[in-house]
This record gives sequence, C-alpha cells and structure tokens, in this order.
Amino acid sequence: MSGHGDEPELTKAVSLESDATGVIPVASDPETGELGAIDAAKIANLASGSAHLVVRRGAMEGMQFPLLPNEQMTIGRSSDSKVFLDDVTVSRKHAAVSLVGSEWILSDSGSLNGTYVNKHRVTTTALVNGDELQIGKFRFVFVLAPTAGQ
Repeated sequence: MSGHGDEPELTKAVSLESDATGVIPVASDPETGELGAIDAAKIANLASGSAHLVVRRGAMEGMQFPLLPNEQMTIGRSSDSKVFLDDVTVSRKHAAVSLVGSEWILSDSGSLNGTYVNKHRVTTTALVNGDELQIGKFRFVFVLAPTAGQ
C-alpha cells in the first residue's frame, strides 16, 4: 500500500446498492425506504419545526442528531466532527449541514467518495423531509418535524 495512490480504488469499491456494513435495516422498508412504525413514532415526538438526521443504516443505526439553526453540523471521520463516522470510506471532513435562510443545506466538503442524496451524488443541495443521505457506508434520513398547525 502506498497511501494516496490507493485512494482512487476506494471510489470504485463504493456501491450505492450494496450494504458493506452488514446491518439490515429493521425500522424502514428496504424497498420503498418508508419509515416503519418505530421511526414514525419517534418523529411524532420531535419538537415542532425541529430538524434531525436519523441513522438508518450503519453502526449507529437509530441514532438521531438534532440540527441546530445557528450551528453547522459537520460530518466526517475526524474526531472534531459533530457526527463522527468511523469508516475508511468517509473523509475526515466529509460534509456539513446548516440552515441557510429557511432551507437546510447539505454541502460536500470535497470528499473523495462523495455525498449522495436519494442515490444522486451532490456537492450542495437543499434537503427536504424524507431525503436519504449516504456518506460512506452510513445512510441517514433527514427529518423535518412539522410546525404547529401543519
């Protein structure tokens, strides 16, 4: 192994259709991606108007990360990341989510293997409720709890 010379091969090894973590998602339908009853119950209890990233697949399946309006949520392999992902296919500073105006924006931070939303590679995109994010072997769902009266 020669360090940086091997990195492009990681890109070839990542498949959106495979689940190299070996974790079988039990809380969501693998065909439709719809949230199961357990996830739906958790979401119903979220504060009105709050936004969260919920791990759907990976070592931390089921964990929720609240997104704060005035704080950037950093995601990566660095221990400084707010969402630390221990996976060699994840860059140290992989991506970030922040509130810009009234939209939650996901930005790839120049990662080697890319950031995907609904199986499409993105550099920057506005998130909508139910979007599936894939970073390395981890999959998240973006959940935006309805505001009062919705």
